[in-house]
Amino acid sequence: MENYRIGIIGYGGFGKFLHHWFDKMENAKVVAIAETGHRTHDIPDCKVYYDWKELLGDPEIDIVSIVTPPGLHAEMACEAMKAGKHVLLEKPVAITEETAEEILKVQQETGKIITVNHMIRYNPIMQKVKELGESGAFGELRHVVVNNYAQDEALPLEHWFWNEEMSGGILVEHGVHFFDIVNSLTRQKFKQVFGTSHHRNSEQRDRVAAMVLYDDGMIGSYYHAFSGPGMFEQTTIQLAYDLARIEIEGWMPLKGKIHAMVNDMTKAEIGELPGWTMQSGESLESSEDSSRPEGWGSSEYSHDTATKVFAGIAYPVDEVMTGTFEIHESKGEVYGKCVQSILNDLIQKIENKDHKLQITIEDGVLALKIALLASE
Repeated sequence: MENYRIGIIGYGGFGKFLHHWFDKMENAKVVAIAETGHRTHDIPDCKVYYDWKELLGDPEIDIVSIVTPPGLHAEMACEAMKAGKHVLLEKPVAITEETAEEILKVQQETGKIITVNHMIRYNPIMQKVKELGESGAFGELRHVVVNNYAQDEALPLEHWFWNEEMSGGILVEHGVHFFDIVNSLTRQKFKQVFGTSHHRNSEQRDRVAAMVLYDDGMIGSYYHAFSGPGMFEQTTIQLAYDLARIEIEGWMPLKGKIHAMVNDMTKAEIGELPGWTMQSGESLESSEDSSRPEGWGSSEYSHDTATKVFAGIAYPVDEVMTGTFEIHESKGEVYGKCVQSILNDLIQKIENKDHKLQITIEDGVLALKIALLASE
């Protein structure tokens, strides 16, 4: 097994986190870091550069992991590929559409492999939900609601996060994660994007929202607030399918719940969700429909319990059930395994050009385009 040598540009908290998890892998080792801010103490078995371009000139490095503020991503990614390196690029790919297109151009010219660290795609819960959606177990996805209440205790006024010329703003710096994960769950493409926001003061736009209309009628609602204490940090992703209502908890998803109409086959498929626990189940024939109050009068719709019709689509279901799912590992462990998976995915593509990346540079650019439209 070949051992790929990694160079990390940007050695803040997340750069150190990547170093920790990459060095646990059998086929990768971090051999150099470039610190773009304060000076880092010597790191055992690792070269330290204070100019990122010097790291790119190191012939021992195969893959460059770019973990700097977003405003630096495009230039560094392009220069890395021109220097003959493959690239794992932190999200967002860039902060403007023009610089993102330049990354695409350089990738085509150099043939180097590049992927984007939208690591939520590698989360076991999201992978299974995607698989179930593609199998038809849930029917069509109609509505998505993302609510993200994030802490700002580690983001003082002078932090680059608030400088939109460097970060791109909340929807670009952070919201791209969720535009991308929703894109991965549907074949639909965005059609219209609307956005609004609130400024705490002249320097901090701390609450933002977007609504996205997709080309087959799905609507996505996205809200992000960086304006509270860590103890109130919470992220939920609500997915409304024809046959299921799903709520997923955590920006790095760790658990959730589901209420679904099923048949024997789809019931078995849903049972493959990580840490699945079925809480209740009953036949549709005996289940109570409380959508109309007592005295409303008789309904004229079909009472056939072998099918249910949604938006003109008939589904063969005969049972309704509820349950929960959960990954029984810490957030750090799940997060770490996700970044290992994305690096392994990149390595597979390096070794086999026919391998299909789970997240392509084009996927990252698409999420950025939605974020930019919502930020206008």
